[in-house]
Amino acid sequence: MNDRVCACLLVLFAVACGVPAAFAQSDPVSIFRQAIDARNRGDLEGLMKFFALDAVREDGSCNPPCVGEAAVRRSFEKNIAEHFQASLASVEGAGDTVTGRAEIRSDAFRAQGVDHRMTSYTIKFKGGKIVHWSSPLQGGPAPASPKQ
Repeated sequence: MNDRVCACLLVLFAVACGVPAAFAQSDPVSIFRQAIDARNRGDLEGLMKFFALDAVREDGSCNPPCVGEAAVRRSFEKNIAEHFQASLASVEGAGDTVTGRAEIRSDAFRAQGVDHRMTSYTIKFKGGKIVHWSSPLQGGPAPASPKQ
């Protein structure tokens, strides 16, 4: 067999066996990025599949913390309704913890005259699921762009 056929067969075998999907599901950095992407798309079900049933969320949407799947789900439903968007600036993983920074925007911020804010994330994992999501707002808000 030529090299091209061998390479194609290897790729097909890996896809059929679920190797890429299994890796993506077990890598905390990958899971975090997928969770952010799902929220940005407004895909609540896609987002919630990454959370443990007893997950805790602490941030501007959950203060005091949201505890358990139902409370975390409601908080993300509100984010999605507000067209919340996070643009990741950096992401790092160490064991069962992922940290990152992002610029965040939402209709709720814009209604307050704020264009965007920066936040940091600390996400804890257990058994491949998010068990603790923390993202406090940092510094002052950036003023909204003038309306035209």
